[in-house]
Amino acid sequence: MQKYFIPFLLALILISCGQEQSSDSAENIEEEDTTTVPPPEMKYGFILDSFIVKQGKIQEGWTLSHMLAPHGIAQVLINEIAHVAQDSSVNWKYVVPGKRFLVLASKNDSNDVRHIIYVKNKIEYVQIDFKRDDFSIQVKRKPVKTEEVWMSGEIVKNSNLTLSINQQIKDITITGEIAESIAGIFAWSIDFFKLHPGDEYKVLYERKLVDNEIVGIGEVKAIWFKHQGDPYYTFQYFADSTKKDKGYFDEKAKEMKRPFLMSPVKFSRISSGFNLKRFHPVQKRVKPHLGTDYAAPTGTPILSTADGYVERAGYGKGNGNYVKVKHNETYSTQYLHMSKIADGMRPGVKVKQGQVIGYVGSTGLATGPHVCYRFWMNGKQVNHRALKFPSSIPMKKDMIPEYLEYIKPIKSKLDSMEITRYIVQNPES
Repeated sequence: MQKYFIPFLLALILISCGQEQSSDSAENIEEEDTTTVPPPEMKYGFILDSFIVKQGKIQEGWTLSHMLAPHGIAQVLINEIAHVAQDSSVNWKYVVPGKRFLVLASKNDSNDVRHIIYVKNKIEYVQIDFKRDDFSIQVKRKPVKTEEVWMSGEIVKNSNLTLSINQQIKDITITGEIAESIAGIFAWSIDFFKLHPGDEYKVLYERKLVDNEIVGIGEVKAIWFKHQGDPYYTFQYFADSTKKDKGYFDEKAKEMKRPFLMSPVKFSRISSGFNLKRFHPVQKRVKPHLGTDYAAPTGTPILSTADGYVERAGYGKGNGNYVKVKHNETYSTQYLHMSKIADGMRPGVKVKQGQVIGYVGSTGLATGPHVCYRFWMNGKQVNHRALKFPSSIPMKKDMIPEYLEYIKPIKSKLDSMEITRYIVQNPES
């Protein structure tokens, strides 16, 4: 019996010791901290927790001194900053009321300013870095993320393209960018002053985001627009094998651009059309109106509807301030009642299609701000809205197979998309 008892006792002692060691080890192990530590706040490339941060807003009448002097920046240094800031690479001449700025000072001394950030817009900011009695200044940009977005809509009664898009976007600035892009791309084929209820559109475009906020749009990739029952397609692609310049082409690879823009102003309205028997509102008699009046706010830019050379630029008793452009031996255009002729407009000056040549006004015989657009063909004034201009030129032949293959899935998506429909209330109801 004894010979079995001693090994048994030793086994108990070993087990007991092992249990005590395990117990001691368990007591010495610290519980794992599962608390999530929030990441430090990062803004404009700086960890803000590393600084004393002060924020401010530019007030009416402020100069650079008002922004910098209260934070211990000497006037001599401020003058140097103002001088350097006007350099072409920075191009920062003044502070704008309402803009925000940040002052980052040393954690140990609130008077030891290390950096100042002036926010120009949602993307750009001016950064001033201080080191002893010296500084550096540069314009920086926040990272911009781009994503593709599909959108569709329709034109209904009491609506237009801008109102229709804004039903979805809810941001008039972004809405305006998209509407202007669509109107610009189709400016040579769709008359946006004649959109009808029932017209529909589908768009693939890029939107830009900064800090997950939409700040603008990028390229418009593709559009389908049904106007008065006729479908129009356009896709963005390269014009030749160098793949440097992009253009817009239809489903048959024909370029969208045409010789003349449909209108010399954007997003206005026709207040008076071409009419051989119009009653003149100022002279109070029946007098032919050999142009089309586009009503728009004073100062709205007036665009040359095609490439050409300035033939005349000046003032006439009836015409007010005006510019006449000769495009070729067949066509000329004239733009009347300007509040101001654009700088540099004089006979012989070359102008490009879409270039600003003046601004809407009511000079001469005019009852309100508008531009009277006149169109000559072979020396005779005609109604430009009734003309059919030549077809556009197709892209390089060797690019067409590649282009047609590229647009296949995009066109299929455009064809299959459902139209997003909204009800636009009559503002008069």
